[in-house]
Amino acid sequence: MMFGINSMGQAAELFREAQNPQMFSSAMYALQKHMKSLGMDSQYLLELEKRAYYLKNEYSEKDTRENMEEAKNRVIAYIEEIIDNNVENEKLTEILENFYLFLENLIERKPHKLAGIQRDQLAYLKIKNEYDIQHLLYAFLKPLYPMARTEVNEDTGYSVVRTDIFLDENHVIEVKYTRETTKLKKLIEEIEADMVHYHAKNIYFFLYDKAKIIENPLAFKQTYVDRIKDKQIHIIIHQEKKL
Repeated sequence: MMFGINSMGQAAELFREAQNPQMFSSAMYALQKHMKSLGMDSQYLLELEKRAYYLKNEYSEKDTRENMEEAKNRVIAYIEEIIDNNVENEKLTEILENFYLFLENLIERKPHKLAGIQRDQLAYLKIKNEYDIQHLLYAFLKPLYPMARTEVNEDTGYSVVRTDIFLDENHVIEVKYTRETTKLKKLIEEIEADMVHYHAKNIYFFLYDKAKIIENPLAFKQTYVDRIKDKQIHIIIHQEKKL
C-alpha cells in the first residue's frame, strides 16, 4: 500500500499508524518523496534513513516489531524536530518583518502629554547607518531572544567573520543599510560572501533599504530561495514608508 502526504504533520501521523514493516516502508517512501518535493537537501534524507534503520530478526516477529517501534519513535521525533525548526524560522521571519511597527510606534507615535519623553526628543532619533539599525533591532529582539548577542566573532578556519546579531549557533542575523551611493551589485556581493562564510544553517539578512535601491523586493527575496546547499537564506527588506 502506497501513501501520499501533503505535510510533515501528516507524515508523523502516518508513522504512528504503521503497525507492520510494510506500512512502515510505505510511510518512509511517502515521507522521502515529500521531503524531496520540498527541496530538502541530502543531509535531511540521510538523517532520516539513519533514524529509520532497524534490525529485522527473521526468527522472531516480536523482536522485529519491537525494533520497528523504536525506529518509528525516532522518525516521529525527527519529523517533530523539523516541524519545530520550521515554525521557529517562520516566527523569527514574521518578527523581523514587523520591525517597522516597532519603529513607527517608537518614533512617530505621539507620547502621552504627561510622559517624560516628548515627541521633540524622539525627533532626534535618526537612523543614519547600519549600526543604528543593529542597535535598535537588537533592543527589539532581546526580550524575545534573551541569549542574543551582538558582534560575535566566528572562526571559519581561514578567516574570522563577525556576526551582527547572534541568536544561536543555527540562527544569525546580518544587517545591511543602503545609502544613495550604495550599488545594488555591491550589496549582492556582500550577501553572497556572507552566505558562504557563516556556519549557521539559518542566515537572516535584514536589509534596511533606505535608498530603495531594490526595485522589486519580492523578486530579490526569491533569488535566494534554496540558493546554497545545507543552509536556509532568509531575506527581510524594509523600505521607508513615509509619503
